[in-house]
Amino acid sequence: MPKILLFFSLLLTCFIAHSQVGIGTTDPHPDVMLDVNGGLRIRNYNDGSNDAAKDSLVVLDGRGVVHRIATSTLLANMDKSLVKANISSSASSLLSITIGESLIKFDNTEFDIKGEYNSSSGYITIENSGIYRITSQILSSSTISGLVLFGLRLKIRKGGVGSFNTAAETNYTGLSAVPRTISTILELEAGDQIAFYSYNGLSIGVINLSANAYDNYFTIEQVR
Repeated sequence: MPKILLFFSLLLTCFIAHSQVGIGTTDPHPDVMLDVNGGLRIRNYNDGSNDAAKDSLVVLDGRGVVHRIATSTLLANMDKSLVKANISSSASSLLSITIGESLIKFDNTEFDIKGEYNSSSGYITIENSGIYRITSQILSSSTISGLVLFGLRLKIRKGGVGSFNTAAETNYTGLSAVPRTISTILELEAGDQIAFYSYNGLSIGVINLSANAYDNYFTIEQVR
C-alpha cells in the first residue's frame, strides 16, 4: 500500500510539474505553460523598481507568444527607408551639368535598406507611405559668373505616373564655392517617385561639379 501511494504521489508531482493550462482551448501550445485563447485583462500589476528593465517592451511574436524585447532591437527591425548615394569621382560624365534643367543620376549607392533607388534611372520609388526627411547637395568646381543662375531641385512624381513637380529648390547666381543644398520633410505615399535635378543658367557650355563624392550626394530617411 505505501508503495502504491508513493507511485501515485510521484505521478501527480510529475504531472503538476509538467502540466499546461489552456483557457479557451483544449490544445495549448507546447512551448508555453499558459495558453489563453481570447481577450486577457490584467486587473493589477506591480510598478516595478529601479532594477527593472527600462528599455524593454512586451511584444507578441508570430505565434502569439509573449516576449520581452529591447526597444533598440524593436526599432532596428521596423525596416524604415534609409538611402544614401553620391556621384563617384570616377563618373566623370556625371560631373558636367549641361545647360538648362538636367536629371542628376547619383551613380554610387552607399546604402539602400529597402532597395528603392535605381541608379540607372536616377529615381527613388517610395515603398511605404510615411514622412520622409530628404537632403541633397551639389557643389560646382567651375567659376560661375555673378549673372549665371545655378541650382538644385527636388521633384516628386505622385504615384509614379505623369510629370515630376518641384517640391523644393535652392539656387544662386554666381557664388561658385557655395554648395547648392536642399533639406526638407515631406509626406509621401507608396509608389511616389523622387528625383533630383540641376539647373544651369549658362547660355553656352557646362558647369563642372566637384570630383569629391562627399560634395555631391543625397540622403532619404523615413522618420515616421
